[in-house]
Amino acid sequence: YPKNRALLEKWKNAGALYATPPGSNDDWYWLYAAVSCKCLLVTNDEMRDHLFQLLGTSFFPRWKEKHQVRISVSREDGLKLHMPPPYSIIIQESEEGRWHVPMSVEDDLQTSRQWLCARRSKTH
Repeated sequence: YPKNRALLEKWKNAGALYATPPGSNDDWYWLYAAVSCKCLLVTNDEMRDHLFQLLGTSFFPRWKEKHQVRISVSREDGLKLHMPPPYSIIIQESEEGRWHVPMSVEDDLQTSRQWLCARRSKTH
């Protein structure tokens, strides 16, 4: 499409677009750009590639959760961006000793977050 091509050229000339070399794994490029620029990453990619297994089981999933903006498109809403949650969706303990357990581990945009909250009973 000529309109899209013109937009891509505009981005490229402004330094906002980088084309990866043919045959290279583009994952390394966007990961480097996102981490080095400390920015959000707009993608629906689940990043389950074996490449990301190399980054460890702890750091990368937490980084992804805080930096991935997801996209949905519908006739009703058009293009919609889903920002990362303001809190981590993992089991957490508050300063008061209360435990907060996410009830859904689904990585789904439509799933509302429900939490089980528990505290130890006071025994004296």
